[in-house]
Amino acid sequence: MLPADISAYGYLVDRVINISIGGIIIVGVISFAILIYMLIAFSKSKNPHPLSEVPPLLKKVVLIDYVMIIFDILLLVISSYAWFFFFIRPTDKIKKEIVQKGEDYIEVRVIGRQYFWTFHYPGKDGRFGTADDFKLGNLMIVPQDTNVFVEIESKDVLHSFFIPSARMKYDAIPGRKTHLWFKLVEAGEYEIVCAELCGAMHYNMKAVLRVVPKNEFKNWLEQPYNFAERKNLIQEVKMR
Repeated sequence: MLPADISAYGYLVDRVINISIGGIIIVGVISFAILIYMLIAFSKSKNPHPLSEVPPLLKKVVLIDYVMIIFDILLLVISSYAWFFFFIRPTDKIKKEIVQKGEDYIEVRVIGRQYFWTFHYPGKDGRFGTADDFKLGNLMIVPQDTNVFVEIESKDVLHSFFIPSARMKYDAIPGRKTHLWFKLVEAGEYEIVCAELCGAMHYNMKAVLRVVPKNEFKNWLEQPYNFAERKNLIQEVKMR
């Protein structure tokens, strides 16, 4: 069973999963029904001698192939749309569309290492490379009902940044930066894991995603976070 969907656009992923499962069940039931029919109707007891030709009814079984082709095309179109919506479109174009709609967005940089996630924030000025930048370890805090753009990279081996409740997963690749974006509508704490086998302690490469109201996130950014306070946050996550 899938975890609760907290994303504004998670239904696109769920739709692909539901269609896939539904199609597999339908095709499976039909295939087994045909198999059972053939085993009974063409058993040796009922047909002691080989048939001279294939019965007309069985010739129509080939129609299942056409049905499967149509189903595969439908699934390809729907899944490709979801992929294009989240990953293929240029990030700058998506940001422009969001600004035109009057919506907010933030940016977070994620770095994966064996076996730890680091989250880089631009501080309250919203720009990376300035004095108020800061980092969190194994803890990602984002505002509710806000578009979040994530830049992902790895400093050692291949990892995969996966938020099951947000229906988001993308590889962290050494020497390359990848991107994803999402908008979360449910406040709370959720799990972040690595979905790519990355070593002996892969199972322990986890982090906490904390979704908070916009005002709370704004106040959090404006606090004068020092190293000790960030260390306490990291320790808090490790103790969970």
